[in-house]
Amino acid sequence: MYITCGMFIELYIAVYTYTSDEPGDLTFNEGDVISVVQADGDWWTGSIGQRSGIFPGNFVKKREERRVAGAAAPAEEVELACISVVFNS
Repeated sequence: MYITCGMFIELYIAVYTYTSDEPGDLTFNEGDVISVVQADGDWWTGSIGQRSGIFPGNFVKKREERRVAGAAAPAEEVELACISVVFNS
């Protein structure tokens, strides 16, 4: 799990390709990594790069976390960094 400016984000991998012409849907290809910000019910909310939207939650599986020493800052550091960016911009 990652924290980005107050939001808890979990990374998922697309198990199937999802395509849709509906506005607000997030389309993706099998194997894409999706940052999920809300996973309630059948339709989840997430993003890939600058694209975001809703998609069926059963099209993804949770990505296994791989820990690398020193790779991620503690949640408190991320929160403080986000707060300082908000107030300094």
